[in-house]
Amino acid sequence: MKKLRGVLAVLISLGVLTIFLLAFPRTGKAGSDGVREIVIHARAFEYTPRLITVQKGETIKLTLIADDVSHGLVLEKYGVELEAHPRQEEPASVTFVADEGGKFHFRCTVVCGPFHAFMVGELVVEPYNKLTIAWSLTLAVAGMAIIGVQKYGDNKEKDPIPGWTFELTKFKWVRTLLKQRWFQFALMLPNAFFFVVILVAAFFGSPVGNANFAIIFVWIVWWAALKFFFIPIGGRLFCAMCPLPLPGDWLDHRSLIKKGKEAPLSKARKGWPKSLRNLWTQNIGFLSVCLFSGLILTRPIATGIVLSLFIIGAAITSVKYGRRVFCRYICPVSGFTGMFSMVAPVEIRAIDPEVCAAHTDKTCISGTEDGYGCPWMNYPGGLERNSYCGMCTECFKTCTEDNIGLNIRPFGRDLFVYSGRGVDEVYNGFIMLACALIYIAVFLGPWGVLKDMANITTVPLYLVYTVLFILTNLVLLPGLFYVAVWVGKGWAEGKMTPVKEAFNFVPILWQKFLALFKKGVKGPKFPKTKSNVHLMDMGLPSAQKLFTEYGYTIIPLGLTGWIAFTVAFALVDISYAIPLLSDPMGWGWDLFGTASYEWVMYVPHLVPYFQIPIMLTGMVVSIYVVYRIGIHHISDKKLLLKSLAPVFGYIIMITGLFFWLVL
Repeated sequence: MKKLRGVLAVLISLGVLTIFLLAFPRTGKAGSDGVREIVIHARAFEYTPRLITVQKGETIKLTLIADDVSHGLVLEKYGVELEAHPRQEEPASVTFVADEGGKFHFRCTVVCGPFHAFMVGELVVEPYNKLTIAWSLTLAVAGMAIIGVQKYGDNKEKDPIPGWTFELTKFKWVRTLLKQRWFQFALMLPNAFFFVVILVAAFFGSPVGNANFAIIFVWIVWWAALKFFFIPIGGRLFCAMCPLPLPGDWLDHRSLIKKGKEAPLSKARKGWPKSLRNLWTQNIGFLSVCLFSGLILTRPIATGIVLSLFIIGAAITSVKYGRRVFCRYICPVSGFTGMFSMVAPVEIRAIDPEVCAAHTDKTCISGTEDGYGCPWMNYPGGLERNSYCGMCTECFKTCTEDNIGLNIRPFGRDLFVYSGRGVDEVYNGFIMLACALIYIAVFLGPWGVLKDMANITTVPLYLVYTVLFILTNLVLLPGLFYVAVWVGKGWAEGKMTPVKEAFNFVPILWQKFLALFKKGVKGPKFPKTKSNVHLMDMGLPSAQKLFTEYGYTIIPLGLTGWIAFTVAFALVDISYAIPLLSDPMGWGWDLFGTASYEWVMYVPHLVPYFQIPIMLTGMVVSIYVVYRIGIHHISDKKLLLKSLAPVFGYIIMITGLFFWLVL
């Protein structure tokens, strides 16, 4: 224990010392008295060189040459702007003094193709210390967090689950509002209007992504709202107002407001396959959408097709199975929203579970004349997590005992609920984490080859991208985490579990995968593992069990990674939305007088100062979460810290990787 604390003290000291040394401005190498000439070649969708390094004080002459189509260049902070055309007689150039240190992005200002908005290069004016400071902060903050959780989070009796809860439905007007049949429809109606505009724009509007309402309002405005507010604050609040299930609801109920007909719950439970009553369908769906995101995020018609497929899928499953089977088991957005909603400070729960247990009619499941049985096929009386509650408010209408409450509670409480966990949920967390890293590299990074891959420039390139994408999501990140768990377990027990035993699930997974393609063949079953073990002399739980339990620490890290990614592109590109309010179809309208508003980047130089604390917060919360989960399974503190040490290292490594990509 003393050795571990010594290591943590060294980490903190190194981090603080590095920050101290770098925090003071240094006099960089002085630029020469002459002018340094730099020629930048632009082609879709990359600048060459993509990274330029100069010294503070140098006089720079930038020349831009367009190799394929017309391109532009605007440099953050310096106000430098160029525009070049193919075979231009006099190359476009500008001279300026690099009088401010840091990393600055330059972006294309002339629409040059689908990935125009993501065409970016980097100018580093030395001395540049942000990345080094961020890494040092990572070490220092991680060390302090690990010491802090031992001191303040070490009491297993102080479980985060009970905590405090404030019931909003104590206010009569809140309960009355939630019991109204028109309430959810009133939330969905404005969104339905916007989605109609989005679909019309996708199929009939401008084919240029940054000039199309569908692209900008779905993948920038809506996505930013989802990541900044709806998920971290509202949980599944957007599910309550999502208009995509509306056509299916009408086909199922023949009514949108009044209580209509209702299929029995058995129709959905018996119809939907047991093997698919998990997150795997949603995991595969999200991977598929992300794999084609180079098309979906830049081509309006691709966005329109995807949204249309969601609507059609929701309608078909509503008719075939009843209830919201699509939302519960298929919708890719619902999958990650459910996992991240465990962090949110709102919940719908039974006020007194004993009242629910004594109530034999279970009208929250079967429905009443005032409302439908839970469309998400939950038993509200036994609800412990936000993951599968769509916040549709039907349970408020059907509970004859008024025993359902809308509560405010501490952030992240559901991460400490140990029932209902599974590898499917853990993999959803890893998929979200991996996709956040990949999106940052592809859409925010300067690497043109990655954009070519995602844009399906050539089939061979895209096949390489597909393999790398799938391996990163399903093998690399979860595999490294599993190795960390395995090593930690071996260190704690003083003996490594044999590789053959620790990784015996790999051939079984492969056989199960092959069985999917053989009709009537079922894959082999996994060997049963021992249940949770708490006694030191009986050893730790199996590596597979610890992987599932510790895996929930990835959720806050993944969420903050997506928020950090969203901050960068939202502040840079959200101004595209302003002219589209007046001209959503790109047809030359000017409904509100904003059609001529030009694209502008909002405080791009401040983006790193938002991203650093966001990612450090995610790291600290992840360290706290895995420590608290560990206490639940491992009583001995010494064993616990040894078991978690490699996991802490994994969390720190992922945080450092985020900083390397964004800084």
